[in-house]
Amino acid sequence: TKRMKKLLLSLAVILSSTALTVAQKNTTMLSGTVAYTKTTDVKASYTITPLVGYFVTDKVAVGAFGDFAKVDADNKTTNVGVFARCHFMNVGKKLQVFSQLDLSSNSTTEDAVKVKSTCASLWLGANYSITKKLDLTTNLANLITYEKSEGVATTNVGFTGVANPLSATGFGLIYKF
Repeated sequence: TKRMKKLLLSLAVILSSTALTVAQKNTTMLSGTVAYTKTTDVKASYTITPLVGYFVTDKVAVGAFGDFAKVDADNKTTNVGVFARCHFMNVGKKLQVFSQLDLSSNSTTEDAVKVKSTCASLWLGANYSITKKLDLTTNLANLITYEKSEGVATTNVGFTGVANPLSATGFGLIYKF
């Protein structure tokens, strides 16, 4: 469509106008992902995940994020929290692997029943630098999750239950300034 062509052209202009580098101390990053799914005879679902962070060193960033999802009219999730991210390994000049610790407050409404929980998770991700200001990012594996909801605490270690950890990844963009 015309909108998609304009978006791709704009992205190409941005990509070609900057040089490659990694994040530096005192750099702010904006990131996010958007997912939309629509199948025949099923209402559309979406997830919007914005994130803003600040690099306190060349390798460590702190910030806040949100996660807003709607599966259908009766199933909604809101997740708001803070994070600390550490870039601990470079693979070549463009790929950085990071670990991230999240602390969040979650609210899920399913069939008019609202459930609140608190969650802490440690996971791995990677950034691929396209330009000085733009990275592709992905979450690779959730290593440890602790969640407490209605007095019941659950701890998961590893990516149990996922036969292919890459099937559960999320992809997004990071803009640094």
